[in-house]
Amino acid sequence: MMSVREIQTRLRDHGFYHGPIDGQERDTYSSAIIAFKVSKGLTARDYVGPITEGELRKAPSLKPAPPKKANEPVWLRRARQELGQREIPGSKHSARVLSYWEKAKLPFRDDETPWCAGFVGAMLEDCGITSTRSGMARSYEKWGQPCEAIPGAIVVFWRGSKNGGSGHVGFLTGRDQHGNLMVLGGNQGDAVTIAPFSTSRVVGYRWPKGFDPSGAPLASMISDGKVSTNEA
Repeated sequence: MMSVREIQTRLRDHGFYHGPIDGQERDTYSSAIIAFKVSKGLTARDYVGPITEGELRKAPSLKPAPPKKANEPVWLRRARQELGQREIPGSKHSARVLSYWEKAKLPFRDDETPWCAGFVGAMLEDCGITSTRSGMARSYEKWGQPCEAIPGAIVVFWRGSKNGGSGHVGFLTGRDQHGNLMVLGGNQGDAVTIAPFSTSRVVGYRWPKGFDPSGAPLASMISDGKVSTNEA
């Protein structure tokens, strides 16, 4: 069984860990394990079992394809694993939504507080990327770096008023037959879904710093054309 120090070394060699090789299981170490496993199509858990160890022991590709070069960035692939997760009506709260708050380093412990920013933050943090660590959707308005409308872009919308502070945030996945943006996000119909949004509500598109914001064109998708208007 690999030691923590050896796992750190292997993760670094594969391009997923950039911290010290010291045998300490800090947050960046756990996030790097998750990001590596997601890149291999494995379940997003910060545990190195026999399958993950076997992947780590393989020699890095001569032409490595880190998340920034993949057709879909690692954070979008991670977010797809959460599709279908939803709130629990009534006084009970979804354990999954509560985990988003925790991973995003936020204090909320319910599924009634609008959680789109918590979901985005959790997916980024799971991939070793520091989020805004804010529950406000529009905290992503100036986060990272600007980018074009490409798969995986963090797209920020205004809600209620363009000049107000309320909004919505999610991951861009495609464009539907009506020209609407297809967005994978949390708190969309009280669940993690892919839903159409009007381009008229867009505040901006953002991308994590340190990652190349070039990418494939948006995929064409089919929807019912009923755009979201209020995600509160």
